[in-house]
Amino acid sequence: MDCLLIGGAQSVGKSETIYRLTENLIAAGYLVTAGTFPATFTDFRVVLQGPNRFGKTVNIIINSPTDTVDIINDFKSFFDANGTYDILISSIRDVNFWPRGDFFRIMGITSPKDFILEIPLAKITRRDTNFPIALNWYQRQMDNLMNHLLVNTPFNL
Repeated sequence: MDCLLIGGAQSVGKSETIYRLTENLIAAGYLVTAGTFPATFTDFRVVLQGPNRFGKTVNIIINSPTDTVDIINDFKSFFDANGTYDILISSIRDVNFWPRGDFFRIMGITSPKDFILEIPLAKITRRDTNFPIALNWYQRQMDNLMNHLLVNTPFNL
């Protein structure tokens, strides 16, 4: 399975980035086959299905929260109940931060069995009126990066 992990510390925008990425996939024609995608941002998990750039139907499982072992176990139950997947997209905490190791163990994700690409996010620290401008720029750039990664190898969406 090909894994795209959005990593970082608490409150850097991991789940929001995954939400925007999912919005883009649904807008591109991918269909929700399990779970639900909320109309406004909140934590979620969902399975999407649609064609990759070669016309092959792919299943994508997407998960936004990984804050506790209980949440990860709930995601694993959802994962096991809803089929097989070509791509997993999820948030993950940064290195040496609990429960990062639990995520890999519970989900059974290992290299080299699975392709793992992790994108680290940073916190925007601008103050006053500069904050919204900087945050908007950062989110646009992250969205561009995610879209670029997903249309190219190995994801090929």
